[in-house]
Amino acid sequence: MTSSARPLTNPIDLQNLNTKPRSLWSDALRRLRRNRAAMVGLLVIVLYVIVAIAAPWLAPYNPVQQIPNNSLRPPAWVTDNPARMGVPEHLLGTDTLGRDVLSRLMYAIRVSLIVGIVPQFAILLIGVTIGLISGFAGGWLDNLLMRFTEIVAAFPDLLFIIALSTAFRETWLGRTFNGLLLIFIAVSLVSWTGIARLVRGQVLSLKEKEFVEAARTIGVPTLAILWRHILPNTLAPIIVSTSFSIPALISAEAVLTILGVGMRPSLDPDNPFPTSLGVMLTEGYNNLSSGPWLLSFPVILIAGLMLSFTFLGDGLRDALDPRER
Repeated sequence: MTSSARPLTNPIDLQNLNTKPRSLWSDALRRLRRNRAAMVGLLVIVLYVIVAIAAPWLAPYNPVQQIPNNSLRPPAWVTDNPARMGVPEHLLGTDTLGRDVLSRLMYAIRVSLIVGIVPQFAILLIGVTIGLISGFAGGWLDNLLMRFTEIVAAFPDLLFIIALSTAFRETWLGRTFNGLLLIFIAVSLVSWTGIARLVRGQVLSLKEKEFVEAARTIGVPTLAILWRHILPNTLAPIIVSTSFSIPALISAEAVLTILGVGMRPSLDPDNPFPTSLGVMLTEGYNNLSSGPWLLSFPVILIAGLMLSFTFLGDGLRDALDPRER
């Protein structure tokens, strides 16, 4: 008596087996797209970037142009005060010198984006390098680099930046790019410690993995192991950490400018960075009673930019977490 042989797999199983698995990055991108808060934050950031790049074409006036007899004009929708009524030509009003607020805001967004993004390259270069070497080498070198990292992290960040900015403010370094270069250097010197510790922790767990041991066995050079095998596997936490640190740098620039050691305002009509949101915050605070809108608009823009990066960072953290797969 014979029995008919049953197939080992059915068509559905074969279809599942033939499906190409998604990579970590494609799967993370799919989850990121489903995060509405992260997508809204990304959309707002893209809008900020477009306005910052196209400011010379979008701004209705030159940001340093002073219009006579037009100072402290309220926004266009304020029409209840006959003495000072808003006009359509100045949608968001004017400041104490008769400069168009909308035009100044468009140019000010440039500085906030640059301060938040440009120093990240130096921060990542220092922090990732020290973290990779410390975690992979171990021993006395790891101990030395981590003690140095702890010494730098022990300094109060804001106090160190203020001291450095004050000491070099009147030098060529403090005048370059209206003081932006000095701010870049100051924040980079104290902001790399978190990345270094994060990368070191990742390297300590990765260097014991089988693929690293296999690379060592076949004689792959140490630099190649760090660059081709370990660094790519640390990119996810680095990206998340970077997205969260950008809002901190944006707020740092505003605080430094309010304290008087940040960016220098410029009256040069050809200067691509004539003002910043921190400068406009200071001007608005000094004229709070006569022109409250001068403070409201930069506060709204800074808050929107920082919240957008925070939402995007939170979405990236969830999307790149392997436990969410």
